[in-house]
Amino acid sequence: MANQKVTLYIRIIHEGKRIQCKPVYADKNQSRLKPLYAEGHGHHPEAEYYLRYAGVWEAVGDDPYVALDRLHERKEELRRGARSSPAAVTVAESVREVPGSRVTVEAAIKDYLTTGKAAEKDWRQHTLQCYTLALKLFRQSCKKTFLDEISGGDLRTFKVLLRAQKTSTGRKVDPRTVYNHFNNTVSFLNTYGRRDLIPRNEWPAYEEKKVVAYDPEVMQHLLQFATVDEADVLEFFLGVNFRNGEGAHVEWPDINLRTKEVKVYSKREKFDWQVKDSEQRHIAINDTLAERLAARYKRYAGNGLVFPNSKGNPDTHLLRIIKSVALRAGLNCGQCTGTHQRKRMSCAVAPVCRKWIIHTLRKTWATFQARIGTDFATIQTELGHSSPVTTQKYLASQDHNSPRRREQINAAAALVSRNSDEQASIQ
Repeated sequence: MANQKVTLYIRIIHEGKRIQCKPVYADKNQSRLKPLYAEGHGHHPEAEYYLRYAGVWEAVGDDPYVALDRLHERKEELRRGARSSPAAVTVAESVREVPGSRVTVEAAIKDYLTTGKAAEKDWRQHTLQCYTLALKLFRQSCKKTFLDEISGGDLRTFKVLLRAQKTSTGRKVDPRTVYNHFNNTVSFLNTYGRRDLIPRNEWPAYEEKKVVAYDPEVMQHLLQFATVDEADVLEFFLGVNFRNGEGAHVEWPDINLRTKEVKVYSKREKFDWQVKDSEQRHIAINDTLAERLAARYKRYAGNGLVFPNSKGNPDTHLLRIIKSVALRAGLNCGQCTGTHQRKRMSCAVAPVCRKWIIHTLRKTWATFQARIGTDFATIQTELGHSSPVTTQKYLASQDHNSPRRREQINAAAALVSRNSDEQASIQ
């Protein structure tokens, strides 16, 4: 006969690992649980209750009253199943008769963001925040208890809620943000077997923005209006293709001025920061940048950060530098607005132009490399892209500016001019 025992456990995170423990009861009759207490480990606010029976685990959430109710329900269901089933029924068959595989949405979300996918992929803090926000918004629109209750209708309702969201300044959120939240939620549902709930043609749509790069002449003009320290930052990002966070966490020991190269790698213990997709890279730097960094080291010698903030920590506001210099250089578009000193202001008078961002220097580096004939594989490797598709997006938008493409465009226009001249001569 199949094992009819049902045991209640509490799952906690102990020393970075997920473990199952016996729960702590509030009375001798075991009629009440001490909320979220694990035997020998005390209180754990992240804990969840699980039932173990017939070779399966069932998540029953973090409510102690619900956990005990579900424990008694499962015991009774297994007893009824044993009385009505023949002795030849296997354990697996008994499990299929018991609706014990139902998982609550809250339990799945907590698992996903703590010891599930987040731990499996070792998400960066930013990635975790994005998924957390998406699932929080999803729960605002979907109040269903169990995962298997979620349908395509819930995702359609979620899409409507996302489109109604507004930013802190009262503007509607960008369609790409709507898509990202929706995509992150679908990824969560896919992980727990809730796949293909809605066809792709019903997903939120957004306008794919073309990757842009700054022209060499524009960069020369920009640098003319930068101070020495500002030029250090701008030329560094332009010369090494780093992401904003990568440049902010570079320390002097990471730079080898003799071999003219800089390395980027995760620094979890020191700064609780890691590179995207664990992409450790070594990047060669040009002679001019090496000389500029050597001069900067003389001014700020030591083993600390190359670009620290006023408190010696990683400067998370390097973006402000390029925006400030662009305003002084008269390079802002004059069409967009942004928040400056807690006020909505035009980029014509404030350093808020969306045209100027640090990440575009990374794309500019890739474009310059392609123009001088650097092979595609090298560009992809030094950018740290796992997919060539991403690298191609960095380069494709600049094809129309290449000398070869300009020659083709002018040659096509010349056909029209030549035909017009021929028609005029016939007449």
